[in-house]
Formats: sequence, structure tokens, C-alpha cells
Amino acid sequence: MPARSGKQVGRNGPRHRPLRTLPAIENCQLITDNLITFSLALYSQWFYYKPTRCLFDAGEGVATTLGKKVFAIRHLFISHGHEDHIAGISNLVNVRNIAPGDKDKPLTIYYPRHDRWVNELLTYIQRKQSGLLRYPLYAQPLDAGDEIELEGARRPTRVTAFAMKHIAAELSLGYEIEEQRKVIDEANPPSSPLGKGGQRGVHRYHPVFLYTGDGYGVGHSPYGRADVAVHEATFLGRDAAKADAWETARHSTIDGALGWAAREDVKALILCHISDRYTLDEVLSEAAEVKAKSGFRGELYVAYRERIVPVGVISDNRESS
Repeated sequence: MPARSGKQVGRNGPRHRPLRTLPAIENCQLITDNLITFSLALYSQWFYYKPTRCLFDAGEGVATTLGKKVFAIRHLFISHGHEDHIAGISNLVNVRNIAPGDKDKPLTIYYPRHDRWVNELLTYIQRKQSGLLRYPLYAQPLDAGDEIELEGARRPTRVTAFAMKHIAAELSLGYEIEEQRKVIDEANPPSSPLGKGGQRGVHRYHPVFLYTGDGYGVGHSPYGRADVAVHEATFLGRDAAKADAWETARHSTIDGALGWAAREDVKALILCHISDRYTLDEVLSEAAEVKAKSGFRGELYVAYRERIVPVGVISDNRESS
């Protein structure tokens, strides 16, 4: 596994405190208890996964929404350098530095190696905060396949980066949180000669949370059914042609996201990065129709602005306009 050897922006800091792991997915309350988000295509996207204190992307307004919770963030994983995914980074760094809070807690920013705009932004932050930072701040570029150990977890926990399809000729990354669990060794069950009197299980990594950013074409998750997957679904079916129309960046549809989720058999799927040309009710209606014919058997949700709404729920007029 790669060492946390990225360029240091601030001073050295202590190790992380113990992290909380995610229980089995059961209902909407569990998901909303573990996630804070804002997601609207073009404007802003970010997901804060509380059990491991990981923030995925940092669009505009993330520090304003999280408030004092910014001091809890240990890891910031950036999918790519588009404005709606990185515009909130500099303010997040600054709020953690100036607002009253624990200045001993470190923050590490992970991002796709050679991403020009993320590197430009980090250079700005480094120059602006030079000599002023009161907490440990690091930046570490990543390649597809890199693994980051989350120190201090109750169980061995890591984040794996994987390549996504989004920007032409540039690396975009998705991320998967995986924790080690003890499972029955199907090859040598306790009743078998090799299983008798020996270890009744083996330790394997299990995917608890998967995030695609703006990307699609996920070919990861080799460790079983993901507990929660967040997949972009910018366009409804009537605008499917627009998903492939951009020369520099392409997106997915609700149909495409659910097709992937059915193939991967994820336990819960959250559709995100919805275009603001659609009302929430339009999105929920199409998501329900597509799910019924997709073969997806998991729980389905839509992240729309600051809400995570289970499919099958009709929004009130204030939220759908």
C-alpha cells in the first residue's frame, strides 16, 4: 500500500482517533444518519460519510453546511477538478484554520495525479496559507489502484481509488471504502476435514461505501455487494443523447446507473448529480419506473440538493420546484 507521502502543506500532526464502522444497511434512516450531502449538477456536489470521517468532493458551500463538523473531517477525496466538485476546498481549509475548533486534527486531500486544476488550487492554498496554518494539512496525488489505510479504525479499513470515465484523456477517480471482516471460508467450512479444529473463517475486505463522482463505467467492487453506492445520474431518459454529447466530459443516465447497480447487485444505490432542469418528482418517478424493469433488487434513493429521498416518496412542492 502506498505511504502517505504527498506534499506537506502544514505541520506534522497526531494519528487519527478511532473511527466508527458502518452497520448493515437496513433502511433510509441508517443512510441519512451516516451521510450529509449537497448534490446538484453544475452547482455543487459533495458527500460527507460520517463513519470514517471522509469527505468525497468539496463543491461550493460545503463548509457553510457542515459548520463545526469540518473539524471532524480527516480525509478529503477529490474525483476530478471541475468547479462543482472543488470550489469549496479553499474555504474549507480556511474555516478549519480560523474558526474556533480543534487544531490538532489533520486533514489530507487526495486527488487524481496530474489533474491540472486541482494542482493549481492546491498551489493557491499553499501560497495563501503559507506560515499561517495551525493544523496539519497534507496533499497526496493518487493513481487508479492506490489504497489508503484509514488509521485508527476499529477494524482494518482502507479506501481504494479506481478509474472512472468522465473527462476525455484525463484521469477521474472513484473511491471505495472497504473494511476487513471475518467471513466463513466456503472452501473449507467447519464440517470439512480442513475446517475441523481450525480457523472457522477468513478475513476479507468488504465494500461499505462506493462513490463515483461524475464518472460512470465502474468496473471495481471485487469484494462482494457494496453496502452503499453513490452513482451519478445527471440525465433522464428523454435527454439520454446529452449524456454523450459533450466533447470534453460525459455523464450517465438513471437507466445507466441502475443497470450498473443491478449487475453489481449493490445493497443500496443513491443517484446523484441530477441536473436542475428536472424537478425532484420527475426524477423519483423515472427512477421508480426504471428500477421496476432493471432487475435491481436493492434500496434506491435520490440525492437532490441537500436531501436523500427514498424512491417511492413524492416530494412536497417546495422541494420539487
